[in-house]
Parts: sequence; C-alpha cells; structure tokens
Amino acid sequence: MSREISYTAIILKKQAFGEADEIITFFTREAGKVRGLAKSVKLAKSKLQNNLQNLTLVDVSLAGQGQLPKIIAAEAKQTFTGLRHNLDSLKRAFYASELVLRFTPDGQKDETLFALLLEFLECLDAGAGHADLALAKFKAGFLFSAGLAATAHDSLGNQTENLKLCRDLEACEFGDLQGKPWDNIEPLQKFLSEFIVFHLEREVKSEQYLNAV
Repeated sequence: MSREISYTAIILKKQAFGEADEIITFFTREAGKVRGLAKSVKLAKSKLQNNLQNLTLVDVSLAGQGQLPKIIAAEAKQTFTGLRHNLDSLKRAFYASELVLRFTPDGQKDETLFALLLEFLECLDAGAGHADLALAKFKAGFLFSAGLAATAHDSLGNQTENLKLCRDLEACEFGDLQGKPWDNIEPLQKFLSEFIVFHLEREVKSEQYLNAV
C-alpha cells in the first residue's frame, strides 16, 4: 500500500499532462518543492479542479511511489482573491513564484523561504499600495535564503543609501512597509534583479512584465 503524505503548500505551476491530467508543482512547508499528478483534473466532474489553482495555499495529500505521486486530496486554504484582481500585484506574485520555481532544488525543506513567499502573497492580497517595496523585500529575503545576502551587501559597499535600504527591508516585516518614509526604491530594485540573474545564471522570464502596461 502506497504511503500517503500531506503538505501545506503554495501552488507554483500547473503543466498539462495528456488530455485530462496535470502535473502540479508545489512549494511545501514540510519538504520544499515537490510535484504531483492530478488525474482527470481537467474534467468537469473533477473534485480537485477548483482547489488546484496557481498561487493558492492548499492542504494537499499525495500517495504513490517515484518522483510523480498522485494527488489524492486538496483543500484550498487561501486563494488571495484581492491579489488576482490587481494586475500589478499579480505580476509581482508570478515573479516571486518563478524565483522559487526556477532557483530552488527539489525536496529541500526551507521553512523560512516558505514563510517569506506566503507573507509576500498576503501583503499583495491586502492591496496596501506598496507592491514595489514588498517586491524588493521579497528579493532581499530570497537572497538571504539562497545564502547570497552577504555577497549582495558587499556589492553594495559603495552605495551607502542602497545598502542601508536593503538592510532596513531585511529587518522589517511586510506589515511595516506602509507609512514609513522609504527612500527611492528603484535603484535598489534594479540592483537586486540584476544580482539575482548574475549569480544564479538564469533569466527571470517574468521580469519583463513587471513594468509593462
């Protein structure tokens, strides 16, 4: 009998597999990035369909052997409806999910990064009007998780204002972003994006959509 494993997870990607199935990539609190097969999920009678949407927090159960276990149950816990109705927030959410999808290894637990992604989505969902600050904070937190924060600080060594801003963003909570007299975020935003691409040696495809109308 196949062992059943349950996770709390954020859905990063859905990929068609045959006519009616999908491969779902999750970022889980318990085991990092994992994938599962959603059988017949495209059919109208599927009970899983509404609970397996991108950028949704779910409780999910998988069973089966090998690298692609079957998804046997899923319950949506947070759907981030506010985020989905704001194009600027949605673009930033997809950018963050792409970073996690492309730049984290499979099966490596990272509760700090999971919490960072969840808090970022919750911040965007609240629609507080500081999406750019929140994105810069997410980038800085992602670099910390990847072990690159110190290198980034060194690279900002002669950019006193940007270095201070970066450290302030790392130290604060997402809820603290609104109402503070933050400096111009754009130079740091640009630096963080370029730093991520340079050190991880991959383009972030969703970057091109961030400032598109």
